[in-house]
Amino acid sequence: MRVGTTDPQVKRKRPSTATGIIDGVLFSVGLLLMVVTLSNPARSEKTPLIKRVEVMGSGAIYKQDIASARSRAIANSLATAVDLVAIELITLETLISEFKGVNDILYNHTSEFIQDYKVLTEYLSGKIYKVMVQATVSVNKVEAALTTAGVETGNKELPKILFLIAEQNLEDILPKYWWGEDLSFSKGVAETALTDAMEAKGFVILDRQDDFTSMGDEEILGKPTLTDTEAVLLGIRFEADVVIVGKSTAHRIPNTMGGTIKSFDGSVALRAIRTDTSDKIASTTENYVTTNTDEAKGGKEAIAGAGSLAGAELALQIAAGWKKAVQKPVEVEIVVKGTRNLGNFVNFRRALKNIPDVKGIQLKEMQSNEAVIVVDYVGNAKKLAEALMLKTFESFGISITEVLEQRLSVELTQG
Repeated sequence: MRVGTTDPQVKRKRPSTATGIIDGVLFSVGLLLMVVTLSNPARSEKTPLIKRVEVMGSGAIYKQDIASARSRAIANSLATAVDLVAIELITLETLISEFKGVNDILYNHTSEFIQDYKVLTEYLSGKIYKVMVQATVSVNKVEAALTTAGVETGNKELPKILFLIAEQNLEDILPKYWWGEDLSFSKGVAETALTDAMEAKGFVILDRQDDFTSMGDEEILGKPTLTDTEAVLLGIRFEADVVIVGKSTAHRIPNTMGGTIKSFDGSVALRAIRTDTSDKIASTTENYVTTNTDEAKGGKEAIAGAGSLAGAELALQIAAGWKKAVQKPVEVEIVVKGTRNLGNFVNFRRALKNIPDVKGIQLKEMQSNEAVIVVDYVGNAKKLAEALMLKTFESFGISITEVLEQRLSVELTQG
């Protein structure tokens, strides 16, 4: 039985804080049905960021008191609206660790975060009163309350991802991979599905436009299976934070229907490795079975399905485990020989300055054919040497003759 529609007089009412156990359960159920729309998406100093949210809420009826049940339903809806805004401001990891504190902040002060609201529709269902409410939530106020309470807000910076996935579909005799000798192969079905799944979670997927074969990686050609070290080196080349390495395959399953419909199994086995530490931070193996009358399409659909599952799983694992350590730069001393050609030395210093994590360069000593440079670098000398090896110079090359913990010896050689 429908008992009412939109009531203009309820706009800007503040929610009641009285809730019961049943209301709490119904409030949780209400989270399952929601539509979120954005109002004033551009943040500015003069105009506060707000979010307009449509949510459903319920209130149990006690002792025939429909009015109180309606108020509880509205209050639960508004609490849900605030909750949705808060979830977008903090990471899942923070929400889990600070769950009690976040709840205390939000649900004890719901009315402070609601700019206005209106009931869109409502009805009575047995002993439950249900409403659909459109609420305008002040994102600035929610963020300020969380920050004041010491809860970290803001989306955690997610790593840049490079895929290194060899793929073998039903029609392929051997695996295909973009770092192979067949440079016409650029992206497999699994990688496309993974890209869609992980970009939807906010990850940055790197494009591959460089001709890496001209940069000293010829030994990797012809190797569909990469070691962790090889994968990390390629990741560093493309300035990736994480490399996702593995393979995707499709197989026929001996199931048929009507003589024409066949079954196909797609499999994706992947591991994610940090390029700064070479640590494995995530892994998954996913399978997806599909049917099709066309073998080529069936294999691709199976691989794509497994890729989507893997992308969703890896996104969760990497987001939860990604903590980019805040490191202070250390001084790495570089002894540079062959500086008589001043132009070469200037180009070397320019290339050194453009290396990521190089925070500063200071000339410590200069002789006729040798110089000493002190580099403020977030890392160690070995990592800096690896980064230098990836640099190319027009008229000269470099030979790194010594690598110690905080010292390098480099010679500028004629090309």
